[in-house]
Amino acid sequence: MDKKMDHLGCTMIEGKLIKFHREDSGLTQEQLAQGICSTTHLSKIERGITEYSTEITDLLAKKLRIDMEAESARYHSLERTLAGWNEAIIMLRTHEIHQLKSEIEKEPLRFLSDFIIQYHLLLARYYLFMDQTVKAKEILDMFENKLDPPSPYEQNLLLHVKGIYYYGTRKFDSCIHVLKQIDDEYPNAEYYFHLALAYHSIHSNTFAYYYGQRALQFFQKTLNILRVIDSETLLLIQLNAKEPFDMEQTKRQYDKLLRVCESVNSKDRAHKIHNNLGFEYFRRKRFTESKEAYERALKLITKETPASFYLVTLSGYILACMKGNLLSKDELYHLSTKGLTMAREHQDPSLVFFEIYLLTLKENEEELYKYIEGTALPHFKSTGSQLMYQHYERQLFLYYVRTGQSDKGFLLASEKMSNEISYYELE
Repeated sequence: MDKKMDHLGCTMIEGKLIKFHREDSGLTQEQLAQGICSTTHLSKIERGITEYSTEITDLLAKKLRIDMEAESARYHSLERTLAGWNEAIIMLRTHEIHQLKSEIEKEPLRFLSDFIIQYHLLLARYYLFMDQTVKAKEILDMFENKLDPPSPYEQNLLLHVKGIYYYGTRKFDSCIHVLKQIDDEYPNAEYYFHLALAYHSIHSNTFAYYYGQRALQFFQKTLNILRVIDSETLLLIQLNAKEPFDMEQTKRQYDKLLRVCESVNSKDRAHKIHNNLGFEYFRRKRFTESKEAYERALKLITKETPASFYLVTLSGYILACMKGNLLSKDELYHLSTKGLTMAREHQDPSLVFFEIYLLTLKENEEELYKYIEGTALPHFKSTGSQLMYQHYERQLFLYYVRTGQSDKGFLLASEKMSNEISYYELE
């Protein structure tokens, strides 16, 4: 039985290879079949629904000027290489990712019906890995009007890649919606990590922790050390999300992760951990320790560090120093101006924070809160930055109360209350 199934598998592969090379040569079925077999028989061979003699295979291959044994070997080699490319992306092996992409792009068989969908989805995943969302979107758009239905695995992969795209473009609800459609047959449980990130981004900490745990189990099982660091970091953030977790225990956990970062020479992850520590100290009003943590994060910035990472750390550093009176006004003004200039150059959403810092340093309350009301709050709302929206909304309300603008304060409070969800009586 197994031998028969193997034979049928080979028959189907050979049929697809014959069809691929026939179309590549510009021949019709009638032209290729002439003198060898009937057009109907060739059609069945190409679709893998009939058995045929090796003599016919040899004659068809000779006419197409191909070596069928070599072509079958190329087929299986590409199959392995695509699987290796997918694994390299999951494991974040950057050099291998680029190397395998180059190898695959030299292989014309990537456009064979068995591979074309998987190849394009992995290419989209590659572009997302490289932060090239526009190129990834172009590929994903191809699938919107595609007539050929993908296999169950390819459908799950499509949903996964779409989810990563939506996360990268800050469409967190869409990200969650598509990732939740992935079924249990999908072998890459890495998508739990992307689901956890999306839930974290909308401040749904319970779900973020739940899926973060599932992702961590998968990464531990597959010895994906970099993603283990990422998952454990995400879980620590959730523990501190609503109310500060024990700081000394948090510090010990982060120190443990920093040692792992050092062992695998991951400076970018060490940077994120120091940045997180800076924020946790800041929340607890331990501004000197916050400043020191942010300084350690800034020292790990390299030319390869994305501008957005640097700007987040610089913003945290400035705010810690402002709140703790740890730098002179001139130094703070210089750093805030530097941050604003860079944020504008990179069209980074952090520019709002640097504007707020500069207006705060100018000590013009009216101008500051006018900016918060007219620019900052709409910006935080449109980008889904719920935490920052709530913080500055409260600041604005207190300003209205303090300055006797009771009508504006009442209107702001009314809007907030009407948007609140009751957890006592579910609505």
